[in-house]
Amino acid sequence: MLEIVHVQPGSTAARSGLNPGDRIVSINNQNVNDVIDFQFLVADEKLALVVRTAAGAQRRINVRKHPDDRLGLAFPPLPVKRCRNKCIFCFVDQMPRGCRKTLYVKDDDYRASFLYGNFITLGALSETDWERIFRQRLSPLYISVHTTDPGLRSSLLRNKQAPDIMQSLKRLAAGGIRMHTQIVLCPGINDGEHLSRTLSDLATLFPAVASIAVVPVGVTRFRKGLFSLSSFTRRRAFAVLRSVNSFGDRFKKRYGTRLVFPSDEFYIKAQEPIPPPSFYEDFPQIENGVGLAATFLREVSRSRLPSRMPPVSATVVTGVSASGILDIVLARMRTIEGVTMRKIIAKNRFFGPSVTVTGLLTGSDILHALRGKRLGDVLIIPSSALNEDEALFLDGMSLEQLQRQVRVKVVVAEGFKGMMKALRSTGGRA
Repeated sequence: MLEIVHVQPGSTAARSGLNPGDRIVSINNQNVNDVIDFQFLVADEKLALVVRTAAGAQRRINVRKHPDDRLGLAFPPLPVKRCRNKCIFCFVDQMPRGCRKTLYVKDDDYRASFLYGNFITLGALSETDWERIFRQRLSPLYISVHTTDPGLRSSLLRNKQAPDIMQSLKRLAAGGIRMHTQIVLCPGINDGEHLSRTLSDLATLFPAVASIAVVPVGVTRFRKGLFSLSSFTRRRAFAVLRSVNSFGDRFKKRYGTRLVFPSDEFYIKAQEPIPPPSFYEDFPQIENGVGLAATFLREVSRSRLPSRMPPVSATVVTGVSASGILDIVLARMRTIEGVTMRKIIAKNRFFGPSVTVTGLLTGSDILHALRGKRLGDVLIIPSSALNEDEALFLDGMSLEQLQRQVRVKVVVAEGFKGMMKALRSTGGRA
């Protein structure tokens, strides 16, 4: 059964008499165990729902609907299957105490991969899971490969029972499942010749393997007792770019797609220019940090700016990695008469200096960087630094707590348009 936690007012579900607390037992005589079952079954235009009310009564509801109508229901978060691996680079193992509870969950759940784009290793699949993937066509899936060498992969995952990833990927491909894959690259371990083999192997499964992202390992200061790992230097990052983009050039000629894309962080670490948006084709892994910078810069270049605005002084917070990109943005914004813009680079004291991305800044990192600084009329915080549901930073500090301490207007902005909106909402009102 699947419990309903919210019914959208005016929706098909509301008109049909469904209420929060009701549980959906079945749809068209098929049991509903989770939200995937619901999404799969609710696609029909005629539905016969068996519902158990909060009071325990069972009733039948017949619904006629448009194929795209999902009834207007919301359900509890999916209870995910936990990861069986003990990866040498696992970021969760490098987390200190006191962060948001959800950050300590290690999931390896194919359902979360299908629903939310979470990366999985395929090591937790039962035969029943495999059958369901094919029966319900749960595609695409997002898969952590890291290497196609079985022995090396077992070592990386610290799991002797880890399946041969190529055999698993071939099985998914034969079943018509599309895959977006990632390689978390660790210097001196799965790069170099190992990376070349992995890229060559994965390309043999195109078009089932629809994209490959290569991302650098994240190393925090909380690694006492863990496997010794180092971050990528500029020289090593440049070598990765040269190798990966060489493969991408070859794949483009052979398949009509680059297929493999380095993450933005490699370009920043190597101090190389960010490629144009066309390089990333349809941005298959933008949420994995692949092409985010290019889309941001494209948004900046395409935006029409006013020649003047009511006077406003703003401060923008950024992590170390995005600092250079933000310089390009601020230079353009400073052409607007009446606008004064400055940036403050927040170094990551919480996780350590090797963690430089803005999305991993904590509230305490930002407060430390702001100490003693004049912030102007408004402080702009990138949306990537907070979770969406509760406006919390990674260390559990709330946006409201930060606002109280900085004593200026704080605005969370997503992208360039969000920054411009923050200026317009503040200008002339301070």
